[in-house]
Amino acid sequence: MKKILLLAAILALAFSCTHQNSAKEAASTDNSAVLAKVGDKAITKAMFESELDALPEQVRGYFMKQGGPRAFLDQIISKEVLYQEALKEGLDKDKDLQAAVKNYKKITMVKLLLQKKIGENLTVSDAEAKKYYDGNKDVFTIKEGKAAGQLVPFDAIKPMIKQRLIAEKQAQAFTQYVDELKKGTKIDVNEQAVQALAANSPAAANTPAPASK
Repeated sequence: MKKILLLAAILALAFSCTHQNSAKEAASTDNSAVLAKVGDKAITKAMFESELDALPEQVRGYFMKQGGPRAFLDQIISKEVLYQEALKEGLDKDKDLQAAVKNYKKITMVKLLLQKKIGENLTVSDAEAKKYYDGNKDVFTIKEGKAAGQLVPFDAIKPMIKQRLIAEKQAQAFTQYVDELKKGTKIDVNEQAVQALAANSPAAANTPAPASK
């Protein structure tokens, strides 16, 4: 049973990685060696390496221990067989799939936009991290055990502090960026419809009515 679940998880990962890289593959000429053919579909060395590199390190390690490249190639072949069968069944025209693809495209574009406008320009200096550390020493004080009352050394938690401060900067930059875009965009909200929607929501039904005076 565990092997079946693991196979399903690996197939799902491989499938998602393939379609994330499909646009890149289509845009370039792949002249690498053909490792296998499934029907008319060639699985090349470049495709193999692209999918393998996209997998989490733990999953890659599994394949290297359990049959190496040949085992992973078998998974790509299995995935392609299933994909071709899905095409034969006409599932590429399924309405739910089209909606999911459209939503995935929207989410991915938003993610790329935020990375371009926000993620690439945010850094935290050692001085900023040290200032945060000095201003929150109670948070970094050991509460229990023999070392209770002692401060965790700054160098030991500096990476964690920087990560937290970058996340805070990203949240602030995100809010500011979205607010600026909203100011330049015509937005009309039907408040009456929203209130009616809220009144009929399960949360509203479970909220106790205010006590009468």
